[in-house]
Amino acid sequence: MSEILFINMLGDGHVNPTLGLVKELIKRGEQVTYLAGEEFREKIEKTGAKFRGYKTSLNINSLANINHRSENIQFLLDLRMESFKEIARAVFNEKEKFNCIIYDSAFMLGEKIGKVFNIPTVCSITTFATNSNIKINKISSHELELFMRNSNYMNIIKEIEEDYPIKFPNISNMFKVKGMINIVYTSRYFQPNVEEFDESYKFIGPSIIDRKENISFPFEKLQNKKVIYIAWGSIFNNCVEFYRNCFTAFEDMDVQVVMSIGSKLDIHVFKYIPKNFIVRNYIPQLEVLKYSDVFITHGGMNSTNECLYYNIPLILIPQSVDQPLVASRVANLGAGIIIEKDKVTSELLKESVIKVLSDKNFKLNSEKIGESLREAGGYKKCVDEIFKLLDSQKFMKHRIIHHE
Repeated sequence: MSEILFINMLGDGHVNPTLGLVKELIKRGEQVTYLAGEEFREKIEKTGAKFRGYKTSLNINSLANINHRSENIQFLLDLRMESFKEIARAVFNEKEKFNCIIYDSAFMLGEKIGKVFNIPTVCSITTFATNSNIKINKISSHELELFMRNSNYMNIIKEIEEDYPIKFPNISNMFKVKGMINIVYTSRYFQPNVEEFDESYKFIGPSIIDRKENISFPFEKLQNKKVIYIAWGSIFNNCVEFYRNCFTAFEDMDVQVVMSIGSKLDIHVFKYIPKNFIVRNYIPQLEVLKYSDVFITHGGMNSTNECLYYNIPLILIPQSVDQPLVASRVANLGAGIIIEKDKVTSELLKESVIKVLSDKNFKLNSEKIGESLREAGGYKKCVDEIFKLLDSQKFMKHRIIHHE
């Protein structure tokens, strides 16, 4: 049995794909201590992990209210730096002794902490694997240089390096975070430029688990109908004008529309909802996807993976962060259509849905990606890879001791 430390940061898209992995590790006899934002306590404790929470003054959900690119980048960098400080404090004050550390790819200090404690490192990559050719946010060297001159940035680095036995890595390497092995929650087929990644990258596919959601939902309305599913994740979902465009686009079509509007929006803001729409603050997504014929989404990696896992073509309207890259990959593989966020109209939405539903190639291409995701192995393969790493490290330590 091993004691495993799991470190995560940022939002639902970084935490949700890891839950199946954590449950499987515990099922196989491992103990997991999971460090994440306090808002994820209930979700993580349900896996059986020991939860350690931290808080920051910034909230990832605020990203939805930031439209200017430079402000968007500044916010994300500030959030990361503040999270680094809180996580470092929690890790170095933790009394447990760990045999392995698994950390989100947004956490730049993971490899350094692994070396301090002399334990194996595993990087959890919940979007595409990145390198110098594949970047999530194309931040220029000039933008990084301006940020690095920020007094808050310099003060946090100074505080971390003075309080803990760790040297802070260069912020320019934020998209090159690695571990001894690197778990990527997609397939080799879906990953762009996959040939550029070595054998340490394990493409396991999405972590699809039964969420056991006891939610009343009229699934009978989805039978014998073409179903359009619309959802915008947990951040970019406060968009009333977009939802009204959907009402106009699809109210006269012979389809059933399911729309998730998120927890932040009061459903009563809509004075009129067409009869062929089911609008809820929360939708049991995995169950609804099984009935869907097309998915309209912001293009977050988690939702996109889940959709393609069930062979559903997409209409993608990317907003920020990894979404433009995800949308581009879907479109390049012929499984969906991209609409620029500033060009959304009811007419274009309807036209795009009709095109996807009438052209069988979108369905065939989504099935090809879906097959690759299902065959990738999921969280069970992920645990197998982690056990291989732990066994190899035990063997190496035994050899060193025996040699000495």
